[in-house]
Amino acid sequence: MYGENLQMKLETIINSTKCYGCGACACSCNFGALKMGSNGQGFMYPILEQSKCKNCNSCYKVCPAVDDNLNKIRGAVKIGDVYSARNVDSEIRRKSSSGGVFYALSEYVLQNNGYVCGVVWNNDFTVRHILSNMRIDRDAMIQSKYIQSDMNSCYKDVKKKLEDGRSVLFTGTPCQCAALKIFLRNVKTDNLVLCDVLCGGNVSPGFFKSYLNYIEKCKNDKTQGVCFRTKKLGWKQHHIRVTLNHSIYEGARRDNEPFFSLYLAKNIIRVSCFECAFASKERITDITLGDFWGIVDKSIDDDIGISFIEVNTNKGAEILKNISDQLLTERRDINLAASKQINLRTAPIKPKNYDEFWNCYVRNGGEYTLKKYSVFGLRKRIKMKLLKIAKVIKIKSGMLCQNARGSQK
Repeated sequence: MYGENLQMKLETIINSTKCYGCGACACSCNFGALKMGSNGQGFMYPILEQSKCKNCNSCYKVCPAVDDNLNKIRGAVKIGDVYSARNVDSEIRRKSSSGGVFYALSEYVLQNNGYVCGVVWNNDFTVRHILSNMRIDRDAMIQSKYIQSDMNSCYKDVKKKLEDGRSVLFTGTPCQCAALKIFLRNVKTDNLVLCDVLCGGNVSPGFFKSYLNYIEKCKNDKTQGVCFRTKKLGWKQHHIRVTLNHSIYEGARRDNEPFFSLYLAKNIIRVSCFECAFASKERITDITLGDFWGIVDKSIDDDIGISFIEVNTNKGAEILKNISDQLLTERRDINLAASKQINLRTAPIKPKNYDEFWNCYVRNGGEYTLKKYSVFGLRKRIKMKLLKIAKVIKIKSGMLCQNARGSQK
């Protein structure tokens, strides 16, 4: 049996309101006592097989939800230098979610015989992190995936490459970067470049599967590919495309596309994201990347994509200098970015109907929940249509009032 202290530690790791789902605990266990599994909401959590546990505490020591672990890697954090950036190659920008900075960073590392660790699609349209030195794999990492990735063996794989003297670029969410940093606490990391993304919350892989299943049912077809940010309507529109065998599903944020409407409302993200320890201007990585919203200069914003870069360490500054010929950069005030990026200011706000949404999902399944809470349902479509009509009437009424006042003058 466990001692009381160890039992409390295990509860901290497995506690559903704190766990980030990073998988570092399972990867650190050498006895197979912890494995990652899906809960009723489709999120990944550690599952303990008590008979295999040796009370070694390795899982607790790598958990980024533990304050003591996090404090050890934060160091003297400060707000870094901030830039807007665009890849000089517009085709690379078109293929990227933002301004094509990840491509430039990864290309530099690959040219110097290094490895890149990033997120790719699985055949079943879940996502996982892989470590590779091949450009075909790097190309699969381009574009935001939004779904929480399975880190599988990447913690150990990155550690092995660093111990072998190889350089590694790791990209992931802030909690994944924190977990890796803690996991490597006893390893020399001079050759590691940590790059986190401005994260709006980790989406449930199970929910996303339900979303695709419903599209496939409506289309009577099978999914072949997913692109969350096609830029068909421009960079700002969050236009999603699901390519099926014989058809295509498309939608955009402006049309209340179900995935993006629920994602932006924060209904489908992990509950621990509402207490994110990394949502601030001070970051724990070498470089932070994201979208740079809020730039109004049309000579810069051509609606193909602008990246936000925050350089947090000397190592980050050095690699940015080495790829400067690949990017068009402008120094910026971080407050401009923070005015449009809530995750530079605070954690996402939990919606009032969050628990109701997930209770509905667990009881009734994905299709019913999608119809109830998104425009996939007739009632919701009618409601959104009426709101749109009311908005047009309000605008036209305002214009008529202005014209009337003008004629009286």
